[in-house]
Amino acid sequence: MAISEELVLDLYRVGAIKFGKFRLTSGIESPIYVDLRITITYPSIYRQLVKAMSELLSNYEFDVVAGIETAGIPWASMIAYELGKGLVYVRKEAKGHGTARLIEGDLRKGTRVFLIDDVITTGGSIIRAINALREQGGDVVGVAVFVDREQGGIDVIRREGINATALMKLSFIMNILLSRGVVDRALYDEVMRYLVSVRVPQND
Repeated sequence: MAISEELVLDLYRVGAIKFGKFRLTSGIESPIYVDLRITITYPSIYRQLVKAMSELLSNYEFDVVAGIETAGIPWASMIAYELGKGLVYVRKEAKGHGTARLIEGDLRKGTRVFLIDDVITTGGSIIRAINALREQGGDVVGVAVFVDREQGGIDVIRREGINATALMKLSFIMNILLSRGVVDRALYDEVMRYLVSVRVPQND
């Protein structure tokens, strides 16, 4: 299922795509912010995103879907349900009480895991999740995100020997918003210059 122009426009209309000055989790300042947490309130939008991601993942062999606390959990949950797969999720830090788990769910040694997240920038939070899953015996066979900000995160994951893919790239979103008159050329050029200038350094 290809992502339609109308879906991109809907993401903008509900405020999942914003322009301004934003400080990202990575510490990078950005003129654009993608907040897919907003879209879980809109069934007509999240159904399309879940269907598209589920179709993408149907090409792979794995046992469970994993999400990352907090933004990745609802997406991983809906996709796992859609595919009839099990679900685990990775906490930002281990609980200070009870079982003190970092991974919630029954993740057993050798379980093939496909990790889902909403947006990737530098890939740092995803790498931490991959390491946590591996430490508990999980075999992370792939990573998929809804939006790749094209700032090197996908390459970081691939250097770990893991297949990584995205439903949408930020340039794809910007091209649609420009062609449909949502953003002007000046804003488009600002964002595109930013994407080129702010990237994760690549190893030789």
